[in-house]
Amino acid sequence: MKERIKGRKNYPTKEVDPKNFIEDNEVKEMVKNLNQLEFEQQDYYRIYNCVDCGECETERERILLKQKYLEQGYTFEGWDEMLTNFKEYRTPYPMKKMRIKVPEGIPEDSDTLFFMGCLSTMRIPHYTEHALEYLLKTNIDFTILDEEICCGWPWYVSGSTTELQICMKENIEIFKNYEKIICLCPACYHLFRNDYAEAMNKDIKFVYISDYLKPAKEKKSGNVAFQHLCQLMYRGRENVDKFVENIFEKSGYNVIHVPMWCCGHGLGRMHRIDIIDAIGEKRIKDFDKENIDYVTTYCVSCWWWLYRFSRKYSIHPQAKDVFELLM
Repeated sequence: MKERIKGRKNYPTKEVDPKNFIEDNEVKEMVKNLNQLEFEQQDYYRIYNCVDCGECETERERILLKQKYLEQGYTFEGWDEMLTNFKEYRTPYPMKKMRIKVPEGIPEDSDTLFFMGCLSTMRIPHYTEHALEYLLKTNIDFTILDEEICCGWPWYVSGSTTELQICMKENIEIFKNYEKIICLCPACYHLFRNDYAEAMNKDIKFVYISDYLKPAKEKKSGNVAFQHLCQLMYRGRENVDKFVENIFEKSGYNVIHVPMWCCGHGLGRMHRIDIIDAIGEKRIKDFDKENIDYVTTYCVSCWWWLYRFSRKYSIHPQAKDVFELLM
């Protein structure tokens, strides 16, 4: 695999914790002998040394190893809380009430549902409000739910499919009332168009929010750099970066290329927080350049990282989401 950033491994967890990184060929061998594997509690540091960026060819196999780890009775810090939150709120968080201020003008009924996701509505409400305002401003017909159920991704990538199946069953019952689902979160989008679509009797179109981005009507200016999405580019949407950059160039922005590397936050903040933060610290410094005015993204997880880390490390560019920059 060609090195994208000089002196840095492409796999983020191999870069920040090489001692606990499991190579793809080793993962494959482990899965071949899955029934004979016997883990110990300390294997957590190896099995969960992964941020599910999707770049490697063994993403599903790594999840199988996590499943086996949990099946053998081992857990990790925060796991019991996640299960408790799931049972009570159907989210990984100790809440289910959305923190967003819903703008006026969203119809109560539509064949298109805008599914925002629990991270979007509870952790980064301003980003989500901007997305809602953008869809309204561009005259997209859609509606939203008063309350959402998590897509199931946090439990799936933790190694427990039980919660995923429950989320799927409950969400599918809701989704059958719609013809199209617009996703704000790439993890939701990935699950919906694969696992959900396979389980549904109705053919529903799942689209990602980036498909609705358009060149700004008023001419913009400034140098902008992107944190593009691992969860799209490594899962079948290889050219989404070029699509989005082209929209910004047509809007008047000058795009500054920063080589692709994971921000580490595709899981939110669960499992190996130490590696998540180590990856995030390395990545934010890639954007700390005098010739960049704005750094942006169209991923909820990336935005959560970008918003916090840009302030923590006081980088030169302003962190603004794509909706802010195009409105």
